[in-house]
Amino acid sequence: HRVSERSLRLAMPRTSPFHSIKQSANVHHNNTSCTEGNNIERENLRSGTGGKPLCQRCATLNSEGR
Repeated sequence: HRVSERSLRLAMPRTSPFHSIKQSANVHHNNTSCTEGNNIERENLRSGTGGKPLCQRCATLNSEGR
């Protein structure tokens, strides 16, 4: 059976945007499968985009529906 585009979007492991407050981190994340996002230390983790662009890895995972 065909998977609708809507159900595919719902299946992606997206989360509310989050970012690191470290100066070297210049992107935000929104995909729970992103290894870069998952490596942010808890004390440096903040909610929201922080005015930063989306991480390329998150963008790729999102477009692949992963």
